[in-house]
Amino acid sequence: MDPATDKYHIVGVGCASAVPLVRIVTQALDADAGKKGLIVAAESMSGLLMRAAPGDQRAKTVGSAIFGDGCAAAMIEMGTSGPAVAASKVHQIEGTLDAVRMELSNEDSYLHLDRDLPDVAAAGIPRLVDEFLDSVALTRLDVDHWIVHPGGRRILDCVRAALALSHTQVQISYDVLADRGNVGTPSIFYVLSETIKQRSPGAGERGLMVTVGPGITVGLMLLVF
Repeated sequence: MDPATDKYHIVGVGCASAVPLVRIVTQALDADAGKKGLIVAAESMSGLLMRAAPGDQRAKTVGSAIFGDGCAAAMIEMGTSGPAVAASKVHQIEGTLDAVRMELSNEDSYLHLDRDLPDVAAAGIPRLVDEFLDSVALTRLDVDHWIVHPGGRRILDCVRAALALSHTQVQISYDVLADRGNVGTPSIFYVLSETIKQRSPGAGERGLMVTVGPGITVGLMLLVF
């Protein structure tokens, strides 16, 4: 890389950061179509999680069981082949700041997930998705590929039910969760990669990326293949 390359280190956004990262890069590239943007998403949860002991909160065991380490990279360039970003949106659900949080002390550290997290996240998703698609004159029926963040089995189940999707439509997300666990930001890039490999989207087909992370934050991104 050129020594003058712009570099940004963004932390703390967690599982929902894929959409903001792509938004930041695409917005930066709008100013200069000759540039390329590289996103490197890396999560090292094993450096934070500690073993659960008898008497610990169940949330500690759940967090340690679901999360793992992962890394993914994406190159973004204006006017090239591949899925194009047609629209994107990030929405924070009011009153949910503590639903996903790191519990850190001198003696212990773990990721706390509220039991109601999947239900709360899924409850608002239908309206968010419909309003987002309506802003670009589309409906759910116009989405050919659903690229849903594999944040956990219950999150996938609740989001799938809320959006009235079939198991087949989100099968890749379930497979990524089973094979790799929830590795935070890289997870959605794994789902996107597998969607391209397994489904071979045709020209003009649309994919909707849906991420759920701390905040509770919902990220939406419309891709056109």
